[in-house]
This record gives sequence, C-alpha cells and structure tokens, in this order.
Amino acid sequence: MTADRVRTLLLRGDNLLKSARPERFGRALEAFEEAREAARDDDVAPEVRDLVERRIEALRQLMESGS
Repeated sequence: MTADRVRTLLLRGDNLLKSARPERFGRALEAFEEAREAARDDDVAPEVRDLVERRIEALRQLMESGS
C-alpha cells in the first residue's frame, strides 16, 4: 500500500535526522523526496502530503543554516 511506503520513507528520514549528523541530511532529504513522489498517489491523504512537504522544508532550512 502506498500510504505504508510513505510512512516507511518518513521514518527513514526521521531516523537519519535523529543522529543530528549533517553528513546524513542528504540521505534524509532523499527519503523525504521519495516519500513526496509516493504521496502523489490518490490513496494518500492530503494531510500526509502536507506533512511530507513540511518535513522537506524544515530539513532544507536546517541544511541552509549549517546545523
């Protein structure tokens, strides 16, 4: 199911971020962007799509700040 795939990708990205190691941020962003692609499926709730977009935006801000 697509929603399960999105959830798995979000968890992967979140787990990479938990380490707070900037060298892992790129891999986390890849997972979130893959989740965005999967979330385009019609059986994924709009709220989940919004969550994915917020995760991507927050990570990009974190990466830009150099933290």
